[in-house]
Amino acid sequence: MSNRDVIRELEGVFKDRLITEPHILALYSHDASSEVGMMPMALVYPESTNEIATLVKLAINYGFKLLPVGSSTSLSGNATPKLGNTVIVAMERMNKIMEVSDVDWVARVQPGIKVDDLNLELAGYGLQWPVDPASSKTATVGGVINNGGGGMRGAKFGPAAYWVLGLEVVIGTGDVIRVGCRTVKCREGYNLLQLFIGSEGTLGITTEATLRLAPLPESFVGLMARFRDAESLVNAVISVRRARLWPMVTEFIDDRTAKVLGLEGYYYLWLGVDTYGGSESQILTKLNDAISSSNGEVVGTASTWQEFSKILEPRRLLYSASLKAAFNDYGNDVFVAFEDVAVPMGKLPEA
Repeated sequence: MSNRDVIRELEGVFKDRLITEPHILALYSHDASSEVGMMPMALVYPESTNEIATLVKLAINYGFKLLPVGSSTSLSGNATPKLGNTVIVAMERMNKIMEVSDVDWVARVQPGIKVDDLNLELAGYGLQWPVDPASSKTATVGGVINNGGGGMRGAKFGPAAYWVLGLEVVIGTGDVIRVGCRTVKCREGYNLLQLFIGSEGTLGITTEATLRLAPLPESFVGLMARFRDAESLVNAVISVRRARLWPMVTEFIDDRTAKVLGLEGYYYLWLGVDTYGGSESQILTKLNDAISSSNGEVVGTASTWQEFSKILEPRRLLYSASLKAAFNDYGNDVFVAFEDVAVPMGKLPEA
């Protein structure tokens, strides 16, 4: 069957939600990384699980490929079409919040909802989904889950894998399955849920996610500090841990990266601690002691998450600034990969 025949079949399902214009398809030939892939054959905007199941069966029958994408904010090239005859499955219209339970601390959502939009809604219930990628304004929940993403709050809350209870998935046969369950304890045999998280769409297309939620903190203490060298910064982080504090944000950059972000050439550290029971002043004292004892200088403080987000903004801009610097140094013909590196806290001095 020719591509024209495939387009005709897709048009029967998606109608005006089928895109074939080259100038639009070109936008989906790459993600936020510098890698440019193949030109897609078409782009569709599904609005239901049934439509995706139908799409998968068409792909089986006619031999074209499918690439589900969220907001294409990946810096690893995994939202870039690598093969010809690929149809992009743009999930952005499946963006509903289907349920929020402030008793079970659970939300059911479609994969196209953006992380910040979800958390804005959850804040009205005093809850949060604490997975916080740097691209949270545009990153979708489905993209974060299928990329196995984490984020700024990972120092305390970990990656998405800890905060997903269940998934509805259309698998490669076109069948719809559910993995995981609504409760924290889930006796179902093989842990298929974790198999799908981080699979980048290779095992199926996620159409619904059941998320575990956390309460919003009663209050918050955050700061930004700078150091002359990496050893001093690492010593400050270790001092914070030994003070029995558990920051939900522990982010730092070196002096070269600081210059890319337009900061002075120091090593910068961001610490954010969620607090309960009126302990803010004690925690701030411990943080300041850890910084000063390691020859650091506090250059910004925050008493709310909103204030902290402002002083954390340079860190959120790191990827875009680094890409720009890479292009300036190497040009557009070089693929520059960005990956997160995590080490045990006790190994930081060696890292």
